[in-house]
Amino acid sequence: MQSVLKTVTGALAGLAGLSDTTTYHLSSDVVHGLSNVDYIAKDTHFNAPHMHPVNSSSYDLWYWDAVSTDPSSNASVVIAFFDVAPGTFPIPPLEGTNLIATIATTFANGSLTFVSLPATSATVIAQGQGVNGDWHGTGLHFTYDPASGAYDVHVDAPEHGVKGVVHFARNTPPRYTCGPATAGTNMQIFPGAGYANAMPDSVVTVDLMVNGTPLKFEGAGYQDQGWGPVPFLTTMRSWYWGHGRVGPYSVVWFDVMTPDGTEFVSAYASKGEDVITLSCDPGSTKARPRGDGTTFPPNHGGPKPSGYDVTLSLGAQGILHMDVTVVNPILTFPYYMRAVSYIDGFIVAPDGTKGEMMGGVAFLEEFTLPADETKDQKHDEL
Repeated sequence: MQSVLKTVTGALAGLAGLSDTTTYHLSSDVVHGLSNVDYIAKDTHFNAPHMHPVNSSSYDLWYWDAVSTDPSSNASVVIAFFDVAPGTFPIPPLEGTNLIATIATTFANGSLTFVSLPATSATVIAQGQGVNGDWHGTGLHFTYDPASGAYDVHVDAPEHGVKGVVHFARNTPPRYTCGPATAGTNMQIFPGAGYANAMPDSVVTVDLMVNGTPLKFEGAGYQDQGWGPVPFLTTMRSWYWGHGRVGPYSVVWFDVMTPDGTEFVSAYASKGEDVITLSCDPGSTKARPRGDGTTFPPNHGGPKPSGYDVTLSLGAQGILHMDVTVVNPILTFPYYMRAVSYIDGFIVAPDGTKGEMMGGVAFLEEFTLPADETKDQKHDEL
């Protein structure tokens, strides 16, 4: 696949002077009635609200994460901005609002801090391919630079022990699940769930103060947006997702099973500015849990994997085999795990030649739900 980052960056810079700007005012109250869902991409407004306004069955969210590329460190940050009706997405509800901003941090030693804040209202301003967003009353907001495609997530909540900024510098082009960020692309990752990945990888700089202790590191960053017209947990039985770096490659994988047993996958790989793989073909990637007592399909409430065996097609280069080892399971519930991980990988060329071992970091999560209870919303919440 052609090198597209320079083209995308140039296009983003050109959009800086355009007046193609739309302002969305998000209410803290759920709308009782119909909501509009976007599944077919447009020319612009890549990260604009795609589920608007949110009603009693729908959700929309903007997600950022950062993981240190130091293999000896467990440092990470996850920041998310939610517009979610109660019960539609597995986060703890906050009374009186469906607008919530959260930040979870881990230090190098793995110690976790989590803060969830209610917003009185939110404003999202879409211009070109990016958005600025402010969840009013939380102290958290994000800004977009149309010239470079970079995002800054600002945190100003000293009364909750956290303050600073996380900078995400673009080094990969935006994409959807199965194709590039172009008009007409289907944005569904599987039935009932939309996905836009503004940053499959980025160069991230974290500069935060958490409960009086500096949290500073550089690493691999990621940004996506997810939305849907029906509650998230009703759309799947299992979900394996991860992103990271292995050797010179940036990778993202999805392997999702829906309640009827259908498997959906999405594979992404790039090397420098070259996108190598961007596919939803069934053979493009596969993720399987590894560890004592683990099975596929997974058993709800069973033991958490110690790692995953992930394969990802690199087209003419061969198959990338990744041994993904869980290093620090940051959050674990009967149906969920989020973890800092490490990748050991190698490429098997089409002629069967095995390449050199490569290493790198990853950030991943999994959902595992009972096959006959995916429509039951009485689950523990993150």
